[in-house]
Amino acid sequence: MLRIQGISKEEAPEEVRKVFEEQEKQYGSILNTAVVYGLRPTIQQGVQALQAGILASGLIERDLRHLLCMKAASINGCPY
Repeated sequence: MLRIQGISKEEAPEEVRKVFEEQEKQYGSILNTAVVYGLRPTIQQGVQALQAGILASGLIERDLRHLLCMKAASINGCPY
C-alpha cells in the first residue's frame, strides 16, 4: 500500500496519462512509482530521463536492471 496517494489515470494531465498508457502496454499495469511521480510531472520527466540515460549508457543490461529493481524492492519490503 502506498503511503502517498498518487494520481489516477483519469485525473492525470495529458503528458502523465501518456506515460501511464505506455506502462500499461509494456507491463500490463501502471507502476506504483509512476502514480506517485505523476503528482509532479516535472519530476516524472526527470526520472524518465535518468532511466533513459542509464539504459543508453549500456553499462547495465536491461535484464540486469530489472533484476536490480526487483532486489531493491525486496530489500525495502515493497512488492515489485
